Amino acid sequence: MTRETFASTPVPPVVIQDIPLVLKEKVIIEIYRGHRGYYLPWPDEVPVVRDLVVNDGRIWLARRINGGDSQSPIAGSAMAYMAVGTVATAPALTNSIVAGEIKRKLLATNTALASSNVYTAIATFGGFAETIQSIAITEAAILNHASSGLGLMFQRVTFAAVTLADSDLVNFRLETNVGSNTI
Repeated sequence: MTRETFASTPVPPVVIQDIPLVLKEKVIIEIYRGHRGYYLPWPDEVPVVRDLVVNDGRIWLARRINGGDSQSPIAGSAMAYMAVGTVATAPALTNSIVAGEIKRKLLATNTALASSNVYTAIATFGGFAETIQSIAITEAAILNHASSGLGLMFQRVTFAAVTLADSDLVNFRLETNVGSNTI
């Protein structure tokens, strides 16, 4: 092929798919009141709430896509902890800590199945068991560190105050659909 032929050969157009990557979050909070001496098979209360994937969480997700665990500020640091707190300020993209944190624990469920694009995080807190009874809980967040005040925040949610008695339980299930569909 001569230089002239090469220069006149049309270049095929580059096709870029314009498919937005959307993060859709669903938060399910179930409150089980133990005042009867037993728990009903269904929750006593199910508040409706919205959460937000904060800036640090979005950056963490992008870095994980790019290079796996080594790209996280703390290598191998999965978003494996949930914290609850007492600050009811609406979630903001710039949130980085749970300002009113009262308890943090390892998630009971922390999965992103190979056949699904949905990340699920579940944790249950008990009034007496977690020593958080008689405290108005108004926020929850997913983080990547076991210690209070440390790590990166992925998601944060606020809700109307939930105050637990000794025998009460509150179950948080956060589902994040990474994309605009379910695979």
